[in-house]
Amino acid sequence: MATLSEYDDVRVVWTDLNGVARGITLPGEQAAAACEDGVGFANGVAELTLDPGLLDDPRYGAESGDMLAIPDTDSVRPVAWADDTAAVFADLTDVGGTRFDLCARSALRGILEELEDEGYRAMAGVESEFSVLSPDGDGGWEPYNDRCSYDLSAVDTASALIDGWINAMEAAGHDVLGVHQESQPGQYEVNLAYDNALTTADGICFFRHMLKSVTRRHGHKASLMPRPYTGEDANGLHFHLSLWDLEGSENAFRSDDDDIDFPAGKHPSGSGLSETGRHFVGGLLDHMKALTAICAPTVNSYKRLLPGIWAPVNIAWGPDNRSTVLRLPPELGSATRIEHRVPDSACNPYLGLAASLAAGLDGIRNETDPGDPTTKNAYEESYERLPRTLWAALDHLADDDVLEAALGPALVESFVTLKRDEFDRSMDQVSAWEREEYLDEF
Repeated sequence: MATLSEYDDVRVVWTDLNGVARGITLPGEQAAAACEDGVGFANGVAELTLDPGLLDDPRYGAESGDMLAIPDTDSVRPVAWADDTAAVFADLTDVGGTRFDLCARSALRGILEELEDEGYRAMAGVESEFSVLSPDGDGGWEPYNDRCSYDLSAVDTASALIDGWINAMEAAGHDVLGVHQESQPGQYEVNLAYDNALTTADGICFFRHMLKSVTRRHGHKASLMPRPYTGEDANGLHFHLSLWDLEGSENAFRSDDDDIDFPAGKHPSGSGLSETGRHFVGGLLDHMKALTAICAPTVNSYKRLLPGIWAPVNIAWGPDNRSTVLRLPPELGSATRIEHRVPDSACNPYLGLAASLAAGLDGIRNETDPGDPTTKNAYEESYERLPRTLWAALDHLADDDVLEAALGPALVESFVTLKRDEFDRSMDQVSAWEREEYLDEF
């Protein structure tokens, strides 16, 4: 792997609590030195709102000093669209070297260490959906095309964009499994191959940075807003999760018991889901309402979690069932995994993976029974429902002792405060729909 000093410029990257990439560009030699000394930032930047601005009563105010971004040299990757430039991801500490309590990447590291203590290595793949927009000629933006699911002409007309996305991700060491047109105009999906969970989280962060940069260079805009348009489907960020032994040779979710029927078959035949996998599912289901606050972290996210657009609504799991929050894909054996369908395109990947893995680990430790999987339409069954609003989901997160302990009380408290501020600001806005619905009727 190349060293930082080999590049002219290095982008030192970390995320705030919202998952927005922050950082600084340094000359390569200075970036190499920063691996020892770190790069200082005002620690209040970690709590920036999406406004953007600062909270009225932040955890870290102007008097609170600095945090340090410490580059992780294992995460260096070339930035293919910029000459002689690399990106490196950083963990945040205080000036004395102690983990900064609002560092999302460190929170994920902590969960991965707990899993390793239990004998597991966490792996994750991801499906990332997003919207591509083009100038509409009047100073605004409109969907890039008018196509729908898997339309080949949509792939053909976007070939230069797609080549740019794939080349940049593969130069950075991430295997792209496929790119296709999703169900709505201008909506695409890129699938990244599974890797260890920290590398995958870095990859999602890098992908978002890349996607916006490369698309902009082609004269278009990429948006990861969960649901940008009324009446159309929304952008998810599905996690594919599995646990392996520490050598990476055995999938702990694999089972040779033929104990689950699939609607359209499975392979290999005669396989199923292990007890460890079932308990992992049980933990996710048990904490799903609190997880929703982290995995669907914006006011707009709850415009996605509705029946009828293939997004999850009811807290159920099922074999190859896309009406549930957790899907067991039909590729079993060594490929056995759990697809977590609640995360959307605005989810902070470090926090989303950390919280999901912590919930699954809690299920394993407590041998949580997930109940029977459903092969029916979960939209029409009487399962508990996901929270309907961000505020309601935050109530569940604030009351979840397991996730609070896993992520850290300070991080959960600051996340909840930050997101309640977002909700309050949204409530101060009156929409066009409200005026249309109420203005003349009352």
